[in-house]
Amino acid sequence: MRGIPTVLITVSPEVSAQMRPPRAIYPNGFKIGNSLGKPGARELQKQILQDALTLFTENTRPGEFVTKEYAEYGEYHEPPRVKTKV
Repeated sequence: MRGIPTVLITVSPEVSAQMRPPRAIYPNGFKIGNSLGKPGARELQKQILQDALTLFTENTRPGEFVTKEYAEYGEYHEPPRVKTKV
């Protein structure tokens, strides 16, 4: 409201939509606590930040989310598959 531009990086667009942020990016499939990807993934984190900052130059509507896919994140936080005895 004071003219300071902001961008939201969210892993929960359903919840964040209630706030109607002026700009928002959703890294698809990222888990809570990993908005910028897994720890130590500097290049991925840098890419996400660059994509978020790019939103400042685009015409966005409040509450609209830009969804991005990042293959580098992969299955990082998916639980291992447990084999069951049959």
